[in-house]
Amino acid sequence: MKANQTNKPRAAALALGIVCGIAAGPVSAGEPMAAPSGAKNPVPVEEPKDCCDYWRIPPLYKSEGNPFLQELSIGGRYQGQYYAVDSDKGSNEDWDNRRWRIGGKAKLFNFLELAGDININDEFDPFYDSIEEVHLTAKFDESFNLMVGKFKPKWSYEWSTSSREILPFERGLLVNQVRPEKSSGVGAYGKIGKWNYNAGIFSGDFGDEFGDFDGGAFGLASIGYDFKETTGLDRTDWRFDYIYNSDDENNGGPPYDHSFASHVALAQGDWGLVTEVMYAAGDDDAWGFYTMPTYFLTKKLQLVGRYQYAHGDNDSLRLQSRYERTVPDLTDGGHGEEYNAFYLGLNYYICEHRLKLMSGVEYSTMDDAAGDGGDFSGWTWFNGIRLYF
Repeated sequence: MKANQTNKPRAAALALGIVCGIAAGPVSAGEPMAAPSGAKNPVPVEEPKDCCDYWRIPPLYKSEGNPFLQELSIGGRYQGQYYAVDSDKGSNEDWDNRRWRIGGKAKLFNFLELAGDININDEFDPFYDSIEEVHLTAKFDESFNLMVGKFKPKWSYEWSTSSREILPFERGLLVNQVRPEKSSGVGAYGKIGKWNYNAGIFSGDFGDEFGDFDGGAFGLASIGYDFKETTGLDRTDWRFDYIYNSDDENNGGPPYDHSFASHVALAQGDWGLVTEVMYAAGDDDAWGFYTMPTYFLTKKLQLVGRYQYAHGDNDSLRLQSRYERTVPDLTDGGHGEEYNAFYLGLNYYICEHRLKLMSGVEYSTMDDAAGDGGDFSGWTWFNGIRLYF
């Protein structure tokens, strides 16, 4: 979406963020809120009325006594950002309406949950663009839940984290290259003591709706453990994820036969740290890692850093489609063998993750082992808004 094509969403979103930020003023502690990862829970005091109340939209319907329908609610998200890339392969800048989504959720028969989201066309003509997710979940108890439909396979920490709560503007290069798509499938997840698990099988065919189920299949297995009591920290999570793809030429699963990811997430007070390693085996193997430290400078202002490294055999890596690959003089399609990137940003939480302003800068390099023009180095600056209700 080019900036000169439509300025209305950008202007409306930024104006909303500025006005609401002024109205909210300094952070007010309120009831114990779902603080961003790594933050201290605020001290419970009487919550003042402010613009954040507008983002806590109540359900359209709620009745625990209704045996068929217990709750019906709607929700949506908008994420927009201005970016500017300055590199040795040229420069580019624009406004990106990153995500427009709207959806709903219904609780049925006291154990079923039907939920879904659609993507909205940037031009609103037509309004509908595609199905993002639609799934039915049977919630039997904490140890076993069953989900069927089109949904996100929970592989890797960054990909598993909702776009509503990711801390940098974009997920890392290797995560985006190795991750699966949101695909039609069936999965089970649960928690048993300190252990948690996630497993599923998905169609390898990816489409705007549910796909045609003609692209093979891929399977996911994941196991995690909560070490918080052992370490004495506010948070100590470990998880290991594995995907087997029956056909690495399909467009739903990762373009590899086997994909592994393992992360540790730590938090103590205002500090947080996530480190993850990944390995993917196929015709050309790829591997790498990232580490992401965070620190709350105030109860609303968070500093976010990230370093990522990736290696792909035979120049099998490719620069991020957003935003490195948009420069005008890119050569070899942005392919290379070794990628490094350093990110530093600030997140200002007006209403927790429901409404936040973000700013960041990333420096990235790609080394081309084949010597056919894939070398790249450049800076990318971001400023944007994230909101959901």
